[in-house]
Amino acid sequence: MSDESDAPGTQLPDPFLRLRMADVPARPPVFAAPGDSVAEAARRMAAAGTTAALVREGADGPLLGILTERDVLTRVAAAGRDPGRTPVTLVMTRGLLTASPDELLIEAFSRMVRHGVRRLALLDAAGAPLGLVGEGELLAARGESPLALAADIDAAADAETLARVFRRLGVLAARSIAEGIGSDAVGRLISEMHDRIMAKAWEQTLAELPPAPCAHCLLVLGSQGRREQFLATDLDLALAYADAARADWFADLGARLTRRLLDLGFPPCPSRIMPDNSDWRRSAAGWRDLADEAADRPDAPAVVTASLLADMRPLQARAGDPALGPELRAAILERLGKSSILLKFMAREAVRFSPPLGLLGGLAVRRDAEGRGWLDLKRGGVFALAQGAKVLALDHGLTEAGTCPRLRRLAALGALSAPLAEGLCDAWDQLQTLRMRAQAAALGRGEAPGNAIRPDLLGALERERLRAALKLLAEFQDLLYEKYGLRLLG
Repeated sequence: MSDESDAPGTQLPDPFLRLRMADVPARPPVFAAPGDSVAEAARRMAAAGTTAALVREGADGPLLGILTERDVLTRVAAAGRDPGRTPVTLVMTRGLLTASPDELLIEAFSRMVRHGVRRLALLDAAGAPLGLVGEGELLAARGESPLALAADIDAAADAETLARVFRRLGVLAARSIAEGIGSDAVGRLISEMHDRIMAKAWEQTLAELPPAPCAHCLLVLGSQGRREQFLATDLDLALAYADAARADWFADLGARLTRRLLDLGFPPCPSRIMPDNSDWRRSAAGWRDLADEAADRPDAPAVVTASLLADMRPLQARAGDPALGPELRAAILERLGKSSILLKFMAREAVRFSPPLGLLGGLAVRRDAEGRGWLDLKRGGVFALAQGAKVLALDHGLTEAGTCPRLRRLAALGALSAPLAEGLCDAWDQLQTLRMRAQAAALGRGEAPGNAIRPDLLGALERERLRAALKLLAEFQDLLYEKYGLRLLG
């Protein structure tokens, strides 16, 4: 019997091998002229906090070499030369190893090892220097620090810098998945980073406009609102403001912010749940009215709207009003939770799609044209569990946003048995882990990430865990079916 880790499809490729030089934060270059004194060049290096300077003729002249801290120590200080009288050209290292942004990191590392150097000059397509990349930056790219990413987000002065950080976040996500970090931890980390990036984009957009005319806030929805975000994400975001009379000003903010976020790399929401859409940009009173409409007349569109609003979470940032979002969220959750008919229709959505299990309890796959079997983990798994936990949370007046926090809180209240709640949390982790691994693998192949997996590529133990997770989900759906009397809905 082979171990599960040896099964096809469980050995994930190292994302580091797919990184390119553009994914590495390069230090801005410091320049020195050949005739500058070593002392002058050293002062320039110290002021910039770097240990090397590129040497070139004139402002746009060719690169002649590099002056490093080591050059100063060994060829000036150790040789007894006067740094104030020694020209850079006398002690610099001539010739320069370069790299392009599209070059793979592994290739750059190989060149550095081959030539015994510790730095490369990063040049654009026209040969202009973009910066210096040392072995420290290359090694850091292998294990991108979330703390460093967060600091870079906070310090981003413009959209271009923020876009670079957003791309680095994808590297961090892929690395986290490949190293086997659990879905809950990855989801919270990526969602936290997305929060920070959206909040920074919000601040940058506000800086382009006159002062906001009244209190306002951004509201994240869906999986981002639940802090369960992975690689396949689109922009589910809403805007609320205090004064309905200033709708035009917030229409401008919504349009600018949406454009900025899409330019950063967030995929557009196919349903246009974005702040440039007036349906998702309302006054606080307008949002309450929308919740009232959904609660009173829960047709199909209203059920979708209510499901999104139930996951609403105010985006915390220096911009906006700290009270408006939490107050609005509390009012909407209370209103939705008091509508028994709405909860019944929302519960029906949670049981609409059965888990992909056959009559004998085996995995029921769908075959493609080549005869390969696939399972959609979202339709018959993740969605049903998230929706069911959401309905019960609304019904019991809970404020928790995530699926497992909701389930555990329901168990604490006695609304679910503790073993069932923990079993469902284990099932959730299993489904989400398989899903995010498949998404990371798809991105590695240059494909769009989705929600389907091939069970035949899993090990025997993992297939059995998946089957058990889906079986428990079916039992949870039965519970919802009985609790909300769904047979009466037809």
